Amino acid sequence: MNGWDLLEGRVAPEALLQMERYCSILLEWNRAIRLVGPKDAAGIREQIVDSLLPYLLMKPSFPLLDIGSGAGLPAIPIAILNPKADIVCLEPRAKRTSFLRHAVRALGLSAVSIVEGRASALDPPEGLIGKFSTVTARAVSEIETLLALARPCLAPGGGGDPGPRW
Repeated sequence: MNGWDLLEGRVAPEALLQMERYCSILLEWNRAIRLVGPKDAAGIREQIVDSLLPYLLMKPSFPLLDIGSGAGLPAIPIAILNPKADIVCLEPRAKRTSFLRHAVRALGLSAVSIVEGRASALDPPEGLIGKFSTVTARAVSEIETLLALARPCLAPGGGGDPGPRW
């Protein structure tokens, strides 16, 4: 078992190579700044695959906003599978935005943008209001709070009916 078993046959072999490269970058940076809990490649692969499980069931619409991107899960794996898709990673912590910028550059994900800032239901960052078809997040806050943060960022008709696509 190489850790990518759930993805094999579902994604292109080139994407699996990119996932492995992302895993290596994440493992390297995780030593200096805590990005994910696992400290070994097998644990990080598991987190990457776990972040993609909803994608395997329901393909997201683009543009996509990932609130509280942190280590880039699920935004970077989704971008690897959709390299031309417009994806924005919103992250408030400078060290993590540095990691995200490095990973996006190293992986050649030119359609991914990194925004350093906080999602706020009262005042979403400029340029993010009403723009996105899909909003993703992992371990950001309670669902009610997260929905309040996501709603202003969804485009009319974005997120499906009745609420955001997760």
